[in-house]
Amino acid sequence: MLHGRQAERTLVVKLLAGARAGVSGALVLRGEPGIGKTALLESIATQDDMQVLRGVGIESEAELTFSGLHLLLRPVLSRHLPDLPGPQRQALEGAFGLAHTGWT
Repeated sequence: MLHGRQAERTLVVKLLAGARAGVSGALVLRGEPGIGKTALLESIATQDDMQVLRGVGIESEAELTFSGLHLLLRPVLSRHLPDLPGPQRQALEGAFGLAHTGWT
């Protein structure tokens, strides 16, 4: 149980409620190491019925194109890629090297 984080929990829960209603949103959590950012998200992810995708920036991969996207989406890509609209599917196929680009 987290103490003193109700305002932050409310923001995250509100963001998830919006997502369920089809409203896009984003939230950035930042702060010094050890202040409870991960614990806050863990406490909500374990109580919510939405699928949670997580990624952690890795400094050594900062120069690799789409490395963050790979880290975040690779575990679910094969299951969800066919369901995406054409332009989004093609963009991800290109980013993941799954489509023929026509370049020689």
